Amino acid sequence: MINPRLLFPTVTVFISFIITILCLFAGTQKNFLENVDLLTLYTPEGSTDSSAHDFYSVHIMSYCQGTLGASDPSAGVTRNVTDCSHRKILFSFDPTQEWPEVSHGPELEWPRVISDDFHAFRMTTRSMAVLYCIGVGAMGAALLVKVWTAIAPRAGQGKIECGFIMLGTLSVSVASIIATVIAFEFVALINAHGKGSNVSAKYGEKLLGMTWAAVGLLLVGSVACFVNVFVRGPAPPPPMEKEMDIEG
Repeated sequence: MINPRLLFPTVTVFISFIITILCLFAGTQKNFLENVDLLTLYTPEGSTDSSAHDFYSVHIMSYCQGTLGASDPSAGVTRNVTDCSHRKILFSFDPTQEWPEVSHGPELEWPRVISDDFHAFRMTTRSMAVLYCIGVGAMGAALLVKVWTAIAPRAGQGKIECGFIMLGTLSVSVASIIATVIAFEFVALINAHGKGSNVSAKYGEKLLGMTWAAVGLLLVGSVACFVNVFVRGPAPPPPMEKEMDIEG
């Protein structure tokens, strides 16, 4: 039987694993967590004659597009998602590819500098997705090691599990930092360059809340795992039942 104190890191890793999976696959299909986005880009009013939609919600591995229920994005309007792109690990949103015919200019009032902003952050967003995938893989490996430990206990399994947990913590933490920088700094950059062109952006609060919740759980699990393995030492094996000799 596994010592209860050794299960706490596993529980935190399992919850973080589920949360990170949801963040990673959000928006990869229509009506699947399309509101858990990294940022939402609002196109100018009066762009109905172009191929651009009212908004584009950018996710980690895809983007969704649709129309707004009202003309003012800041008024808490409803969003009608019409389509989502196919998921890709090395995904980066490029507005010049989504509506190449009128990606900028007077017809859409789309400043070219914003397209350059997305191009400059292309490698950053791709590295963020890769880090999330590494974190998911590390957490999954830690859970498999725990199952292995329960089935066939061996010396050193705790160190292997702890190593995977720490790798997952590092990967998801760095990915969350990148997501936060994009959410605040990049969105502020778009809004600054979009002044006068009716182009605006808004960061996704739900994604940031979920990803940092996963980081917090992983940090707690990493500390607990480190204490269990390197401070308290491995749990003692369960006592063996003594065979009683029956005297006839």
